[in-house]
Amino acid sequence: MKLINKAIRTFSLILILYAIMVFVLIIHVIPFTSLLLVIVLITIAALLISIFYSYTIIKPVEKLNKQIKKIADGDFSELKFPANHEYSHLFNNLDTISKKLQKYENKLSKQKEGFYAIIESIKEAIWIQDEKGLIKTYNTSFANLVQQDDIKNQYFWNVIRNKEIYDIVDRNFKKPDSRTEEIKSDLRHFLFSTSYSDFSKETVFILYDITEFRQLEIMKKDFVLSVSHELRTPLTSIKGYLETFEDDLDGEQKNYVEIIKRNTDRLIHIVNDLLTLSRLEHDRSLENENIVIADFLENILKIFSHRIHAKGLELKIEQNSQKTLMQADRFKLEQVFINLIDNAVKYTDVGEININIDNDETNLIFKISDSGNGIAEEHLPRLFERFYVVDKSRSRRMGGTGLGLSIAKHIINLHNGTIEVESEISKGTTFIIRLPIEQDE
Repeated sequence: MKLINKAIRTFSLILILYAIMVFVLIIHVIPFTSLLLVIVLITIAALLISIFYSYTIIKPVEKLNKQIKKIADGDFSELKFPANHEYSHLFNNLDTISKKLQKYENKLSKQKEGFYAIIESIKEAIWIQDEKGLIKTYNTSFANLVQQDDIKNQYFWNVIRNKEIYDIVDRNFKKPDSRTEEIKSDLRHFLFSTSYSDFSKETVFILYDITEFRQLEIMKKDFVLSVSHELRTPLTSIKGYLETFEDDLDGEQKNYVEIIKRNTDRLIHIVNDLLTLSRLEHDRSLENENIVIADFLENILKIFSHRIHAKGLELKIEQNSQKTLMQADRFKLEQVFINLIDNAVKYTDVGEININIDNDETNLIFKISDSGNGIAEEHLPRLFERFYVVDKSRSRRMGGTGLGLSIAKHIINLHNGTIEVESEISKGTTFIIRLPIEQDE
């Protein structure tokens, strides 16, 4: 429009200058008596030119401007424009743009309706906040959670009253990120997911109610604990009676008793491991004390010295850490190291077992390596699951229960540490334990 207005002003100026030049020439050429007639004729000509100019240029441009403003206001109804006009191609192009915009708007509107329908159909509480803390979108579940109806474009601090939920939302508002964490509120358990978008500068919050899952989990743990207690007494009695009359048997009968005794021992080991796991899950307390690392490992290795020597294996201990003490629950941590070293001895037929002690700024690092057969990569992610066994036939033969590594992970987690595994077929396995140098009281 600026270019058109400039052109109009330029054309008008040229027209005025031309009229002045004509008028000056007329004064010098035409007698004064005819001057009035000439002025009238020039005036009429200028008026006719202005009218023609107005209807051929200005009026269509004004109409074009109105149509553009109409589209800008979201009105995509059919455009009306004069046919067979020199600007018809402009109006045609504008009409094409208008129809395409209308098509895109309808498509976008349907997508938005579908998006809102999906959000509304989800039973979990969902809401979206912008970077200013305004709630832009939400579903009925969230409205029921906060017990309010019209909360769109309200600040979250005026809407959310629950302290546990508010603390996470407020933390995310101050420092946006994406994470998932579990919270407990009003005797219910929730999995709280936050997802931040760098593009839109908005955060999506989702609250999954996992109360039923947690209740089922507690019931399952209680059942396992109860069954384990009930099984341990009769199994111990069975083993005792077997040992009583074992010496009086001979030949084939003694072989049968040995089979029964071996399987009874295996059941007792499973029950004991289940009880240990249940105790760790119910009682998360630790009896931390200062432990001399060298003495701690020496006492554990004495348990395996005979087996290591019998298999012809070499045992190496590498002390690369300047730390001589660690804070931990001695009894629980012994269970971890006994389990890992026991596995290393079991599954290593030739070669060596290596224990390396090191540290970084915050952690003590223990590496227990063997030169055994190794573990296939597809098994590694599930290795710490309950009852997960890589080689079932060998595990039964060795008396494994599939619970040892799960117990080890629980104990390390209680110490705020981590346990990882690295392995390669035919090259061996390494378990890496990281324990904080300073344990929380």
